[in-house]
Amino acid sequence: MRAGQGGGEIKTVNERLLRPEDVAVPPGYKIELVATGFTFPSGIAFDNESRPYIIEAGYSYGEVWLEPKLIRIDTGGKQTVIAKGARNGPWTGVTFHDGYFYVAEGGHAEGGKILRISPSGETTTLVDKLPSTGDHHTNGPVIHDGYIYFGQGT
Repeated sequence: MRAGQGGGEIKTVNERLLRPEDVAVPPGYKIELVATGFTFPSGIAFDNESRPYIIEAGYSYGEVWLEPKLIRIDTGGKQTVIAKGARNGPWTGVTFHDGYFYVAEGGHAEGGKILRISPSGETTTLVDKLPSTGDHHTNGPVIHDGYIYFGQGT
């Protein structure tokens, strides 16, 4: 019997080609490369000055664990880490409201959480011990009419 040549055995190129022209968008829109080098980006929010902030999930299926992060993208693509999380990821969503970032922490190890992060990186846990220790994590959040909404998996 011959050895397999499955997808796990395919040799890949180390550097990914980043070509905005390869992305189809409706007329009147354009794609512009702003920042690179992320591992597991899972959300984006914009502050009051319209600066983008990316969250790195810190986890991917296959049990790949990294550090979740909130990262500001400055002019020229410079990246500044604002806050870091523990190994309770993944960080699955982010929104900005009234001067704070709100992040859903998936809760693989300790249960799900909703975090509030200041622009200087101070992190406060608003809700914790949510039942999301399986394959379906705490997701969201969205703020509407003064309430925080988020999805809850088990």
